[in-house]
Amino acid sequence: MDIKNIKINAYGNLENKEINLDKKINIIHGANESGKSTMLSYIVNSFYGISKTKDGKDISDYDKYKPWNNNEFSGRISYELDNGEQYEVFRDFNKKNPKIYNKNLEDITDKFEIDKKEGSKFFLEQTGIDKQMYTSTVVSMQEEVRLDDKNQNMLIQKIANLAGTGEDNVSYKKALTKLQNKIRDEIGTNKTSQKPINILNNQIEEINKKIEEIKPNINKKYEIDNQKDLINENLKNLEIKKEILEEINKKNQNKLDYLKEKNIKEISKKDNEGHIEKLKKEANTVKEEQMKVEKTVNDLNKKLEENKVEQSRIEQELNKENEQTENIENSKNIKSSKNTIYIIFLIVFIALGILGVALFKNYLVTIVLGILALIDIILLITKKIKVNRIIKEENKLSETKKKEHIRDLEEEKEYILKEIDKISKELKEEEANQKEIASKNSMLQGQIILLEKTNTSLENELNSIKEKLEKLQSNNEEELLAQYNGKMDREKLLQIINSTDIEPQLKNVETQINNEKIKLKGLEIEENTVIPQIDAMVELEETLQAKKEEYNNLKNQEDIINITIENLEQAYEEMKTTITPKFTENLSKNIEEISNGKYSKVTINDESGMVVENNRGEYINANNLSTGTIDQLYLSLRLSMIEDLSKESLPIILDETFAYFDNTRLENAIKYLIKLTQGENIKNHQVIIFTCTNREKEILEKHNYKYNLIEI
Repeated sequence: MDIKNIKINAYGNLENKEINLDKKINIIHGANESGKSTMLSYIVNSFYGISKTKDGKDISDYDKYKPWNNNEFSGRISYELDNGEQYEVFRDFNKKNPKIYNKNLEDITDKFEIDKKEGSKFFLEQTGIDKQMYTSTVVSMQEEVRLDDKNQNMLIQKIANLAGTGEDNVSYKKALTKLQNKIRDEIGTNKTSQKPINILNNQIEEINKKIEEIKPNINKKYEIDNQKDLINENLKNLEIKKEILEEINKKNQNKLDYLKEKNIKEISKKDNEGHIEKLKKEANTVKEEQMKVEKTVNDLNKKLEENKVEQSRIEQELNKENEQTENIENSKNIKSSKNTIYIIFLIVFIALGILGVALFKNYLVTIVLGILALIDIILLITKKIKVNRIIKEENKLSETKKKEHIRDLEEEKEYILKEIDKISKELKEEEANQKEIASKNSMLQGQIILLEKTNTSLENELNSIKEKLEKLQSNNEEELLAQYNGKMDREKLLQIINSTDIEPQLKNVETQINNEKIKLKGLEIEENTVIPQIDAMVELEETLQAKKEEYNNLKNQEDIINITIENLEQAYEEMKTTITPKFTENLSKNIEEISNGKYSKVTINDESGMVVENNRGEYINANNLSTGTIDQLYLSLRLSMIEDLSKESLPIILDETFAYFDNTRLENAIKYLIKLTQGENIKNHQVIIFTCTNREKEILEKHNYKYNLIEI
């Protein structure tokens, strides 16, 4: 297999980088931190996908190489298999699966297995080698070959592991011990007491014991359920019977209700008739009383009128007396006033006569005035005579008697007025009583009318009830049979329909239902005491099942570990008899080539570990070799495994692998790599060397070997 082209859009600190590779040796040269290791990581992760988990590192490859300032995180790699098939793989590292194209650029991604966790396994299918083996053999990461003195023994162990198990980090003895300890510590044995399987055994025994104690409650629950079923069935039948009885009772009750209503209305009507009769009698009494009051009012009015007539007579007589008295007074006044007038006229006439004689000497006027004065004197004398006559007449009556008469009239008038006032008050009271009696009579008449209307309404309602009763009578047993025929046996139904003691039967059924419900409640209470035990048993059984599953899982783990131990032992024996000799043979050839014949044979056994034979024939324990020799040995072992690990001649990728090789060791290593590219007795391998020095180029040029130089 050869990698032909690498195109990086963005990966770590590399952007828009594209290189073409040669089939033989390729030198990718660049200063430290120029991106050589990043490009190597890009190649590996393009084939197997990038991991987002740390896998024991400080940071995952995804987080380490994801560009900070670029949304792009992708690239393409082109390669050709040994059979000539060409492929291009485009991978967006933000996605799990790549896109795979054939020589004709047809998308063939779906032709390869896709794992839900790891993604497409196209490269594993093509090469037969997984990522761990790939990075442990054909890919040598920076400083992976070099080890300081302090960790020399660790490297020797890795070489022994690689030769013994095919994995440099897997030791057969340590793996075997670890698996045995895993059984003892994580599972347990018959000799342990506080390990998981021992604890589970004790827990399972304790749970089984508790389950046995609870089991009797299950039978009790079955008994309760059976009794509940019987009671519920009986309740169902009783409820049906109750329903039938209630329906019959309802029909009978309707009839009774109508009869009761009829009786009530008849009683009401009769009571109303009695009340009407009573009201009529009371109305007659009131009418008689009203007539009496009317007579009394008439008598009082008559008496009042008589007193008013008497009052008028007395007032007239008093007026007459008063007029007489007033006439006398007036006469006196008239007399007095008239006499004065006459005297005045007399004086005037005399004065005028004197003035007429004295001033005018007119005796005619004086004579006329004298005649007028004479006439005035005559009238004055006549008036005086008349007045004297009236005075005489007045004197005829006795002044005392006159006053007594007037006083009697006044007293009589006062009596009459009191009598009138008394009669008026009595009349007012009687008129008020008359109104009250009239109102009472009106109310009684209204009540009588209302009761008579009520009785008319009651009569109509009674007729309606009679009609309803007649309709109820038409309900016969066939209607009931048709209604309940499917709910109860016909004979029993007829027996109930024709029975006359429906209400007692209904009460009896209700009592039975209540008793059954009480029994059911008791069973439910008893069940509530049993159910928690059963629930606890269910939980115990679930716990027991879980514990058994845990136990079985532990036993399965134990079986798996035992099978693993067995397979490990078989694999180890097979490695020792078949693969390890081949590895050691290849290793011996490689170390002889790389060491330029200084070391020629390598042997690995359980007792001595790794032993190397030098050119003197002396066997030296690998722990006693120099660090440089051990580095050569480790590289030799990795290269010796390439031929048998994959069905493809995988490219050998070395990242600063020779940084700590001296010039001699480096030249020997380069010469060996040249042979790998020329296919002498082995497959041709493409070689990719990442380096920051010129030593590799100088050695290749020294041997006139053409190589592909790429500067980054």
